[in-house]
Order: sequence, then C-alpha cells, then structure tokens
Amino acid sequence: MYYEIEDEVGNISTIQLREKFVEEPIEVLKAGDFAPLFYLKPDEGFQVTSISGSNESRSLIELLRNRPLVLSFYCTCWGSYAPKHLNMLQEIAPKIEALGGQLLVLSNESSKYIERLTRKLDTELTIVHDRDHNVARTYGVYSETSPIWDRIAGISEEVFTPSLFVIGKDRRVSYTFIDENFDHSPDTKTLLREVYAWKGKK
Repeated sequence: MYYEIEDEVGNISTIQLREKFVEEPIEVLKAGDFAPLFYLKPDEGFQVTSISGSNESRSLIELLRNRPLVLSFYCTCWGSYAPKHLNMLQEIAPKIEALGGQLLVLSNESSKYIERLTRKLDTELTIVHDRDHNVARTYGVYSETSPIWDRIAGISEEVFTPSLFVIGKDRRVSYTFIDENFDHSPDTKTLLREVYAWKGKK
C-alpha cells in the first residue's frame, strides 16, 4: 500500500507501508530433532536448493553419508551483523573440515552474487542460493508472517534469522544456534565438539 505525504512547503513524497501478516507460530529445530530433508540441484551452472529431488540433485542424506554437516544461514543484508557472521564462518570452516565435518552456507542472495562474494573470500566456503527460502522456511528461520524487518531496526528486506545447525550422519540435529535478536555469537567450541563426536562413527 502506498501513501503520499506533503510537507509544509508542498513537496510530495511517496512511502510504501508493508502489509502486516497474521503471525503464525514458527517451529524452530531443536537438538534431537530430525533435520528436514532438502536437495541441492544445478541451475545454469550454479547450485540452488530445492525441496523436491531429481536425477541431477543431491539430497541431505547423500551429504551426510560420510560426514556430519554444519548448516549455516547467511544474508548480506543483515547490516553490521553480516560481516561478523561471515568472518566467524571463515574462521571455523577449516576447523570443521579438520575434524571430519563439512560446512554448507545457505544465502538468499542470487547465485551470481554468491559467485562474486566467494571470489573475494580468503577461505573457501560452499555458499548456495536458498531459492524461495526453501530450506530456511522448513528449518524455522524464515517466515513471512513474522518478518525480521518488523522487529529489528535497520533491516528492510525479507531475510533469514542468523542461525547454525550441526546435523549428524543420522540426520539428527545435535547443536543449534538461532540469534533472533542479532546480539549473540555461536558457541564454536561446542559446535566443533559436536562435529568431532562423529569422527569414526558409521
């Protein structure tokens, strides 16, 4: 909905008011829950997420076949929070690999933007476009009815809640970090300990 506002000297400006949704409860994953299934599939030379499989796609089950997965959601439009979170991911990525795990970062940015971003990074990160917020929605860190822009100052776009999940080879979540107020950091020691706990397990 748009409104026109006229100031005292006659200048007219137009503002858009966002629609207010009826808030629905969001079910966020907890330690011990089964991680919802998702797929990675190729699309014009890039990987994107999907909630349905195909001959060309890889499922979460396949990703977990040999190694536990650390799944992170990331958005460049988090303002000053974004670079801090990205730096943390760069720091823990090689540690996760050394302990026998793998890190997958899902972003709401386009695949081409992600390609430009990864070229600038010091550490190799696997960042995939979460198309239509497919995975974020099923993991409880994105909702149209409880938008972040409605409660966090400085954010005006549809974004994920900053979050991290450690998913074991049995598809169970063993560690969660969900920062609804944008004022915390994950407990990386606990996260890495959960990754290491899978070392040697079948």
